[in-house]
Order: sequence, then structure tokens, then C-alpha cells
Amino acid sequence: MKKHFSPVAWAACAAMFVSSAATVASADDWRQFRGPGATGASASAKLPEEFGGEASKNIAWKVKLPGRSAGGAIIVGDQVITTSSDAMDQRRIRLSSHSTETGKLLWDQQWIARGRPYCHPVSANAAPTPVSDGERVFAFYSSNDLACVDLQGNPLWYRSLASDFPKAGNDVGMSSSPVVVDGVVIVQVECQGDSFVAGLSAEDGSILWKQDRPKKANWSSPSVIQLPNGKQAVIIQSGEDLQAVQPKDGKALWRLNLPCSSIPSSVADGNRLIVPSGGLTALDLSSAGEPSTLWKENKLNPNACSPVVAGKNVYVVNRTILVCGDVYTGKVLWQLRLPDAKQIWSSPVVAGDRLYLFSLEGVCSVVALDGEEGKIVQTNKIEDEVLGSPAISGNAMFVRGANHLWKIAVP
Repeated sequence: MKKHFSPVAWAACAAMFVSSAATVASADDWRQFRGPGATGASASAKLPEEFGGEASKNIAWKVKLPGRSAGGAIIVGDQVITTSSDAMDQRRIRLSSHSTETGKLLWDQQWIARGRPYCHPVSANAAPTPVSDGERVFAFYSSNDLACVDLQGNPLWYRSLASDFPKAGNDVGMSSSPVVVDGVVIVQVECQGDSFVAGLSAEDGSILWKQDRPKKANWSSPSVIQLPNGKQAVIIQSGEDLQAVQPKDGKALWRLNLPCSSIPSSVADGNRLIVPSGGLTALDLSSAGEPSTLWKENKLNPNACSPVVAGKNVYVVNRTILVCGDVYTGKVLWQLRLPDAKQIWSSPVVAGDRLYLFSLEGVCSVVALDGEEGKIVQTNKIEDEVLGSPAISGNAMFVRGANHLWKIAVP
């Protein structure tokens, strides 16, 4: 298939290429929703416990962005990359890069959304978190527009899935974040109309495969697992089933009649897959074929946030309560109410032995995990709404608020 260099996309695109230096990927990269392995954890990071406030303590920099976003940022080398949407009905969609060191704008790309930009007022057309394979960046939007640029911000291709499938979308907006595996970008577009999951070529945006899905709204994101033979598979969940597919052709390796939550996503932990189903369900991935159930615990209910695995524990957020469970048995170890949080949409992250959890109102609870029970050691406030999950790189945390991009680090 030919490359999708749409004339409309090119006419709408206004590139501002500022940086000429190539970015080199590093071990500190956080290239996708919830970071390396999509666990939401960085064992070696040391982040400040206290930040923000009137003195802007430990705020390395803060950048006002031109549009709104409900997604998180990603880190590739010395770039922090994020999406935005603005203008009438949030039809202008943007992908921009800032220096991790200074916050300086490196490049900014803009397109006009060709799908449905409408969403709940709390959310944004820029709801999914972008993803990178270390050479390119793939930005997906609620309008089901998918764009690809290189690490210098040069556009490579653009695909309007809404043009291909005009009934894709729903009134409150889409928010499933893409993954990229073996040169294939996997997008999950599940709704009441044209509902599907598809694999597109990372090289040119052509559709390699497409699988019809249940015609129900679903906001969870695909996740990636390691198979016993060393290859990778993509996990697709919905309110009706859970399945693993091959990234190259979408062929199902196995499928379970396991109803899953429609917002939080599954997370792989070695030979275990932690699935938001009936609370949490842990599956055994150690052998080929259909996985067996290791444990199930309905008290580990992740609600809207995806579970986070760190060490021997798994953490979920049930409304404004943080719950810790044993990742091997599912046993609930402790619960902690977060009194300063009202609404929580952002999935937590773990840095070393501290958990960071933002509420919609910009309140961050810092929870110590090194005791027998969790303990709130600090409550911080930034002047922004936070819906996307933070990104961690080195000893810094990057937060894409609804209107600003923040770097939190000790000077």
C-alpha cells in the first residue's frame, strides 16, 4: 500500500522545527503509557517528596502549552514529548517536544482532526498517551487520527482512521493509548459504532490487519507480554473477553471469556499478567497456550486507574483509597485513604520506595512503601488539573497537566 501523505494533512500541518540535534535513546527513556514494561514503576529513581506550593519548590521548570491534554508525556533521550488539542471543538491536534533539561520548545507539529473531536469537557481530544519505538513517535487522538513523526519532528505519515471507519467514536471521547511492537502500531478503537483493533505499519501507516471488536465503549489500552518462546504478544481486553494476539498479523494466540474493566489496563509482571477483572485477576503466562488463573481478589478493585506493580506488591486505586496487595497471592496487605484527593484519573507511579499519585485537582500524595503499611509522607499541590499518568526519567518526574508541562526534580 502507498504511504498516506494526505494532501489535507499536509495542508493543515504547520511544522515548527527548532532543534537540529538528533536524539539518542537512553536507559532513562519512558516511551509509552506507564513507561518501560508498562509497569508504572522505576526502581532506581529518587524523586523529591516535597514540591510545588507558593515557592514552587523543586519545580525545575514549568511550560504553558497551547492546548489541553488528558494524556501523559513520554521521554525519548533528551526530549519530553506530549500531545495537545485546541481551537474550535479541539479540532487542532498537536504533537510537541521540549528539552528535558530546560523545557525549551524543540519542535511542534500541528494537524486538523478529521474524525470526531468531541469529548467530555474534563477530557480532551488529546487523550491517549503517545508512544515511541526509539526512532519515531506515534500520536493517537480521540478523533482516531494517527500521526507519525521522526525524532526531529519531521512528519512521516498521517492516517485518519475515522475516514476509513466513519462510525468510530463516542460522545465522551476515546482515550486508549497505542503500543508499538515489532514495527507494528496497535490501536484499540472500541465503541458502539465501528469497533475494532488494528495493527498499522510503523513505516508507512498502512493497515496490516484489523479485527472487529464488541460494539461497546471501552477506554482501556493494549499491553504487551513476553511469551515463553521469547516473542511478544499484545493483550486486548474488553467487557466481554481477554485475548493475546500476534502483533504482525493480529492472529489470536488465545482468548478467555473473562469480562474485564473498560478503563484500567492490564499489566505484565514477569510470568504473570495482572488483569482488572472482578477486582484483579492474575494469570500464569509461564507456559505456551491458554493461561491459567493464579488468583483473583475482588478487594483489589482498580476503578479508573491502571494497577502498578513494584517489587512484590501490586497497587490499585479504588476511588480515593490506595490498596496494596501481594502480587504472588493477591492477599490485601493494607489500605490507605487519601483525604486530600477528590477525583483521581491519573494512574500512580512508583519511584524507589515512594508512590506518587495525582488527583484531578493537581494534589499529589506521596506514599512511603518501605514500612509494613503505606504512609502519606507529603501532600503537594500544583496549579493544574492532572489526568495523565506522570513519566519518570532519571531522578525527575514529568507531569503533563491539562494546560502545562511540569518537570519536578531536586535542583
